Amino acid sequence: MSIWLGLALTAAFCESLKDLLCKRGLLTIHPLGIALATSGAAFPFLLGFFLLTQSMPVLGEHYITALLLGGSLNILALIQFMRALQAADLSLTMPFITFTPLFLLLTSPVILGEFPALSGLAGMILIVFGAYLLHIQEMRRGALAPFAAIVKDPGPRRMLSVAAIYSVTSTIDKLGVINSSPVFWSLSLNSFMVVGLLCLWLLRRPVASLPGHAYPWPILILIGVSHALTLIAQNLALAYATVPAVITIKRTSVLFAVIWGALVLRETSFRERFLGAACMVLGIGLIGFSE
Repeated sequence: MSIWLGLALTAAFCESLKDLLCKRGLLTIHPLGIALATSGAAFPFLLGFFLLTQSMPVLGEHYITALLLGGSLNILALIQFMRALQAADLSLTMPFITFTPLFLLLTSPVILGEFPALSGLAGMILIVFGAYLLHIQEMRRGALAPFAAIVKDPGPRRMLSVAAIYSVTSTIDKLGVINSSPVFWSLSLNSFMVVGLLCLWLLRRPVASLPGHAYPWPILILIGVSHALTLIAQNLALAYATVPAVITIKRTSVLFAVIWGALVLRETSFRERFLGAACMVLGIGLIGFSE
């Protein structure tokens, strides 16, 4: 297994754990609170990892621009992400994040000049098709019914908007890594998001948690750890491979999400959703071969 593929798969697994924990936390905590906890709890781990393993990199001329754009868009995406998880099943909502590679086909060539090989392109299309198969039970209402569910269900619809935003931020992440270093960029982006989310929290002051429910601190800490590991693994992988390849592999976290949904959250339609996930695994093979 190549270095980038191992790092991207690590990011996918840690991402799925974070999503599961967020889904649990959203039972009692406002989405903005979970978003702030996700970034805030990850900060000390990212800072410690940077101080122990890295030195201050030379910052490129596009670093500040990438940070302002990437940070702002990631804040928007993270809040929308939490609202999507709150609105529907984990195994139903997460597959729509796999539309990111499709959007990347439009953004990455324009911004970075990176074009995937034909086999890689086929792999990305296959993964998106897998998301369709995850909702194959809707075909009883028509061939396009699985896509119509995006409009009808707020969970998938919101997650699709997150996928569109991530297609842009993923490319900006590449610029950030090029103009700094993988770990420093992870720390910078996280710091920007913590400050931004904290300002939003202070401005809106939503109810912290439902009445009668204590703050689930262990879950919040685990969310931070898994999020920190995801950021580090993803940005290290970006140093070795193209944006579409890394993000496509990372989005296979939906495969783990289907399993978590069935085993931990007792969600239904496991067979149909796992069939789509298996199709996505085949797409992973094509992406890996193209690299």
